[in-house]
Amino acid sequence: MIRLCLLILAAAVASACSGDTATAPAAKPAPATVQQPRTEAELTTITLTPEAVQRLGVQAVDATVERVAEVRTLGGEIVVPEGRSIAVTAPVAGTLVAVGDVRPGARVARGQTIFRLAPLVAAERNQRIEAERAVAEAEAQDLAARQRVERLTQLLKDGAASERSVEEARAQQSVATTTLEAARERVQIASRSPIGVQGEIAVTAPFAGLVQTVHAAQGQTVAASAALFEVAQVDTLWVRVPVYAGDVAGIDAAQPVVVSSLGGNGSSRPARRVVAPPRANPSAASVDLFFELADGSAAFRPGERVTVQLPLAAAADGLVIPDSALVYDIHGQPWVYEDLGRNVYARRRVEVARQVGDRAIISRGLSQGTKVVTVATAELFGVEFGVGK
Repeated sequence: MIRLCLLILAAAVASACSGDTATAPAAKPAPATVQQPRTEAELTTITLTPEAVQRLGVQAVDATVERVAEVRTLGGEIVVPEGRSIAVTAPVAGTLVAVGDVRPGARVARGQTIFRLAPLVAAERNQRIEAERAVAEAEAQDLAARQRVERLTQLLKDGAASERSVEEARAQQSVATTTLEAARERVQIASRSPIGVQGEIAVTAPFAGLVQTVHAAQGQTVAASAALFEVAQVDTLWVRVPVYAGDVAGIDAAQPVVVSSLGGNGSSRPARRVVAPPRANPSAASVDLFFELADGSAAFRPGERVTVQLPLAAAADGLVIPDSALVYDIHGQPWVYEDLGRNVYARRRVEVARQVGDRAIISRGLSQGTKVVTVATAELFGVEFGVGK
C-alpha cells in the first residue's frame, strides 16, 4: 500500500513539472543587434613608413595648458567710417540729365560724371565763384577745428580738459577736413569741366566708392542744394559694437577683436580699435565701441550684422594647440591626428572653444601632453580616405 502511494505521488509531481515547462514563455529576441561594435576611440589608425613620414614632413607638438585671455562675444554692425559717406547736392537749381545708368550699389570712380545739370538761371551758370567761396569757408572751419584740437590736447596734458572733449574735437576736425576736400574737388571740377551750349554743369563723384542712394532722376527739376545721390567709401569699414557700460572697463583695448559673419560660414577678420565720436544709448545702458577692419572688408557690407569677439583683460588657463593641427570634415566638424608613436596616427574628434590668433583653445577631446600633428594634417586625412599622396 505504501509503495502504491509513493508511485501515485511521483506521477503527480512529474505531471506538474511537465505542465510548468509547457506554459513557460519563450525568450524574446533583442530589438537590435550590433556586430563588431567599435567606439570612436577605436577609429582607423594610419601607419606610415619612415620614408613616407620624411616625404610628407610630418611634425607633431604637445597640447599644452597656457594662460589665454578671456573673450566676450557680442553683436555688431558694419558701418561706413565717419566722414567717408557724402551726399552730393545740386550746386544750382536746374534740370537733370542723366549721363549713365547709375543705380544704388554701383561702384563709381573718382571724378566720374553722374548727372549733368542745366541751370534754370543763366546768371548761375558760372559756379566757380561759389565753389571758391565754399573752399574758403571750409578752410576756415578746418583751421578752427585744428586749433581747437591743439588747445584741448594741451589742456588735457595740463589736466584741465577731458579725453572725451579731445575725441569730439578730433571728430569735428575729421568732418571739417572731409568737407574741405570735397569743396576743393568741386573747384577743380568747375575748372576742368567746360559748360555746355546750354550751360550744363557736370555733377561728379567726389571719390571712388559705392553709390548708396539716388534721390533724383533724369529730367527732374531740382532746387539748389537738393540731394542728388550719396556715395560712400567702402574699401575700409568700421564695426560698431554696443557694449554694456559696466563691461567697458574690463575690455582689453590694446588687443584686436575678431569679426565673424552670422551663421559661421568662415568669414572672420581681425579688427583694431579706432578713435571715433563717443556715442551711447541710455535706454540700453550701453556705449558704442568702433573697430576698423584691417583687411577683407569686401567680405562684409554696410549695415550687416556680425558677431565680435572682444578680448577681456582677465585671463584663464586653457588647453592650446596650433590651429594648423585642425582638419574639418564635410560637416564642418574639427578633428586632429594624434601621434601614437612609431609612425602611427589616429584621428580624434575635438571641440574648439575659440581661436586666438594662430592658436585654438580646445574644450573637449584632448588632454594635456597629447601629441597632435601640426604639419601634413591634410595629407593624413587624405591617406585615411584614399585620396592622399
